[in-house]
Amino acid sequence: MLMDAPRILLADDEETFRRSTARLFEQEGYQCDCAEDSTEAGRLLTKEHDVLVSDIRMPGNMQFEFLRDVRSRFPMLPIVLVTGYPSVQTAVESLRLSFTDYLLKPVDWPDLRRAVGEAVKKTTMLRMTAAVREEAKRLVTSLEHLQQDLPPIGSGASESELAWSLDTYLAQSFTQMAVLSDRIRSVLTSQFQGRADAPTDVCRMMECPRLTAYRGALEGTVEVLAKTKNSFRSKDLGLLREKIEQLLREEA
Repeated sequence: MLMDAPRILLADDEETFRRSTARLFEQEGYQCDCAEDSTEAGRLLTKEHDVLVSDIRMPGNMQFEFLRDVRSRFPMLPIVLVTGYPSVQTAVESLRLSFTDYLLKPVDWPDLRRAVGEAVKKTTMLRMTAAVREEAKRLVTSLEHLQQDLPPIGSGASESELAWSLDTYLAQSFTQMAVLSDRIRSVLTSQFQGRADAPTDVCRMMECPRLTAYRGALEGTVEVLAKTKNSFRSKDLGLLREKIEQLLREEA
């Protein structure tokens, strides 16, 4: 079993359904943990699970108490409900708690496989997005520290020291922005794979606070180049400043 295989928690007090369904998912390459009631399911469920497949009528969940607790503990976890006793009340409650699917027993295997597959994709996307968000926070913090470490004009630093500091700042800034851009592109590629309407302009499609981080970094770079232009002469740095300013004008 691969360590990175999607992980399912299957909670159902019907042993035959639980065992046969777990076997089918394992044959599909999933890791499948099983629980015979809500108490065991609550103990087994962790943030490492990609999806919960749960019966409605089982010990500890007759009034949706287990599933409400799960939604409270794991707000973004996809939950696929299966039940042999459908009712308007449970259907409405499923909508209210934003469960992913509501399937009736006997469940058709293709329908359950589809529901779980889509749920796993959602979890993967959420995790990738969270990772990009954290990467953006680290980028902003890192750029702020880099800028603070630059020798101020008039500090007595030599031309070579200023040039080395500026070169280091620019190299690290653009390296980190490239890493972040690659992470964002990976998320989008995963989300829009195979779709004709996949976006070609990542930054404009995102329309999120990370764009502020990009623009802030570029503006900070232009500011440093402007402050140091009289300290040492460099045609290449002058051209770099013009290119960055052009990018900023196009984005405005």
